[in-house]
Amino acid sequence: MRSRDHAAALGGILVCLALALLLYHSLAGGTLLSANPYDSYALQAENWLAGRNYIAGGENYPWLELAIYQGRYYHSFPPVPALWMLPWVLFCGSAAAVPSNLAIALLALVSACGCYLCCARAGFAPAAASCLTLFVSLGSNAFWLSTSGGVWFTAQILGLCLALWGLFFAQRDAALSTVLASLCMALAVGCRPFYAVLLAGWLARMAWSYARAGCWKKLLPALLPAALAAACMTGYNLARFGNPLEFGHNYLPEFTRAADGQFSFAYLAGNLVNLLRPVTLDSTLQLHFEVFNGFLFFVANPLFLLGVLRGGAVLCRREPQTYLPPLPSRGWLIAGICLLLTLATCMHRTLGGWQFGTRYLVDLFPWVLLWFLSRPDWQPRTGAWTLCGAAILFNLYGAVYMLQT
Repeated sequence: MRSRDHAAALGGILVCLALALLLYHSLAGGTLLSANPYDSYALQAENWLAGRNYIAGGENYPWLELAIYQGRYYHSFPPVPALWMLPWVLFCGSAAAVPSNLAIALLALVSACGCYLCCARAGFAPAAASCLTLFVSLGSNAFWLSTSGGVWFTAQILGLCLALWGLFFAQRDAALSTVLASLCMALAVGCRPFYAVLLAGWLARMAWSYARAGCWKKLLPALLPAALAAACMTGYNLARFGNPLEFGHNYLPEFTRAADGQFSFAYLAGNLVNLLRPVTLDSTLQLHFEVFNGFLFFVANPLFLLGVLRGGAVLCRREPQTYLPPLPSRGWLIAGICLLLTLATCMHRTLGGWQFGTRYLVDLFPWVLLWFLSRPDWQPRTGAWTLCGAAILFNLYGAVYMLQT
């Protein structure tokens, strides 16, 4: 009965998410099956199939963020999402024929599955698992990201998807689950590099656990897939740029012309202010917010607000942990990691550019979910459901609003 309840709840979420994406693309002019002109991952996959690690004729794509190195044009983002696009290019025949918006919509559905199953495996009731999954999928910037198969959004949604599935597999101690967890988390790093902290935290927990038990050999299923993925990605970077850690962004004209480069402390203060810019109402009750480099971070991503409110309740009631997640999940540690990753993100020259909300902070969702996993007895009450409904409505509004900008 419990399994059937979980299946029904997850099925309902997926139907609603799929319908929301279908309705959005209908409002956008029937674009669900369209190719996306900003899908440079499909373009890279097409060049791989032709035997090139660079983009032939890159000068013909001035709207794409292509790195220029030694006279050639290169894809300037971590490469893993291009693997996702390979079968699409093979099936469709060319990058220009790939329905990129459909590809990312499917990733959004798979990501929602990963979130729900993490909760179910930890012992959440269907209502609580559904609430958290709705906050992550429909009630956050992840929804708007899921509406466009452009290069930036594909990297974020695939990275989130892989991180969530990595956590799901990491919740089991079997060798195959460990291999899959290691592979998923390592590939997530190949979408969004800051997921390296998630992978490192999991490997550290595994090493500590096996060291105590004196079973170092059991660590191999965790280490080998991650090491293989890291070797492939660093080797790819080395072959293109002569640097195992360079995936191309430093060779974008935008950053080669910048006095402070791609990352600098000089950007920190301004970007932190951007994360706190309010959403306001004027005298006619018209909403106003910034569409470049973000606004108040928990308005479009209320999962953070839910986490803070839940944390306060846990402290007041002194609720103990009743489940051990695959990574350390103390509240102070999760908060510290989220703060450090936010500070590191704010040292980037841009905070995501044109966007609704603060899309870069979607990368922190697995950490917030980890904290919730440690207390699976939580039951969302009226306040949590109200916040969830408001989150969904605001992000549906935001996705449609961005069609006009």
